Amino acid sequence: MTGAGIITRVIGFVYRIFLAGALGETNLGIYQLIFPVYSICFTLYASGIQTAISQMISHEPKNRHPGILKSGLCLSLFTAILLSVLLFHFADWIGVSFLGTKETASLLRILSFLFPFCGVTSVINGYFYGISDASIPAVSQIIEQLFRVGFVVGVSLLFLSGTLTSGVAVLGLIAGELASHIYNLLRVLPHIPLGVMKKSRMQIRRLLTLSLPLSGNKLVIAVLGSIESVLIPAMLYRYGYSTEDSLAIFGILTGIVLPFILFPGTLTNSLSVLLLPAISRAAGNDQYHAVRRTTDTALRYSILLGVITSSLFLNYGREIGLFIFQSENSGKLLTALSFLCPFLYVSTTLTSVINGLGKTGITFLHMVIGLCLRILFLIFVTPAYGIYGYLFGMTISQILTCLLNGIYLVRKNGIQFQLMNHFVWPMIFSSCILYLSKLAGSILERHVSHPLAGFLFIFPAAFLIFLYLWRFRLIILSDFRKK
Repeated sequence: MTGAGIITRVIGFVYRIFLAGALGETNLGIYQLIFPVYSICFTLYASGIQTAISQMISHEPKNRHPGILKSGLCLSLFTAILLSVLLFHFADWIGVSFLGTKETASLLRILSFLFPFCGVTSVINGYFYGISDASIPAVSQIIEQLFRVGFVVGVSLLFLSGTLTSGVAVLGLIAGELASHIYNLLRVLPHIPLGVMKKSRMQIRRLLTLSLPLSGNKLVIAVLGSIESVLIPAMLYRYGYSTEDSLAIFGILTGIVLPFILFPGTLTNSLSVLLLPAISRAAGNDQYHAVRRTTDTALRYSILLGVITSSLFLNYGREIGLFIFQSENSGKLLTALSFLCPFLYVSTTLTSVINGLGKTGITFLHMVIGLCLRILFLIFVTPAYGIYGYLFGMTISQILTCLLNGIYLVRKNGIQFQLMNHFVWPMIFSSCILYLSKLAGSILERHVSHPLAGFLFIFPAAFLIFLYLWRFRLIILSDFRKK
């Protein structure tokens, strides 16, 4: 799963660079606007059902697996098809009244054909998670990304002379999901042939009992996140931007800048996947010293990753935006969000630790508080201060969520934070070193006149930062040895 996460993030990152150039900033914003609807629908037809399938499969004897799988497929397909029909029929109303952009209606109609395939894929993935075989879902993710990117890039280069339409980008979602769907079916049939699947009303009732609370919590998060996304271009319009500029900034932020900032978070996401069962086992055996030791190590590296990426984006954000995305606006937003990184990555780790302790309600409450705060900033601050008012609210929200999670762990489990040694001094040192490397790079660039010259001194700066972290035992090589 870790390898698949890294591979899919890399493919997705390169794909977004292509989308940004081929679609243009405004069309990218229109394309990004359909994902709030997708998120809500996915939560209803797949998210909770997948988790429930995984739990039931892991606890039930093998002879009941076919009935559980068929019941899950029936429930997910019924919900997905119903949502597909409703979305196709009400696409115009949703596009105008909810998303505020009529151009999204045609994209929503295309998107509606995705749901049944995505539902089946999710249920099958839940089955493989339940039998502790994560390789199939991992390969499925990679196949989905490759076919999606291959379809869109192929159509763009072969038929559209390197340009792209938002409709083709949405068709790419269907192409990728269809390929993943076929792969999953081929892999599940040797385990459970279709002929032996027997639908069970009792299994469907159990699935509903398990999935509804899971879907309910996730639905609250999805709805709040969707409201936030839809409000961004609307509040930017109230600030004074034109409709096109509002969509362009929204597209840059959600389609380029945030995925770029989240890209290093692949490491903390992978760490969190490993943390949750380790923390859960240790807590279950009352080994709270092991919980504290594991948490301290994970937090230290999450903070350091955030410090390094924050220092990099703070000093090189504009240059990265211009060089990679050919967009000055993306560089400005990347610089403005640089302080988000430490709190974002640490919050991911803290959330995983708290979930591993079985306190999922705590993390849910903290996430809701953070989302509500961001929405309040959108409504009351963004119309007065523009996109930077929203970015400030996003940073404050992430800091608050991080603090709430941290305070909970300090009070309940005695987790200790060494902020000066792990955060403040490394942040000062890495920011100063990268600032000096940027100055040296700008001097060299004036003499060499090559775009890469400005980035040349990043490598010796990175070496000096590593030496600092190693010298003060913030990076300990024995932490990476298998124990």
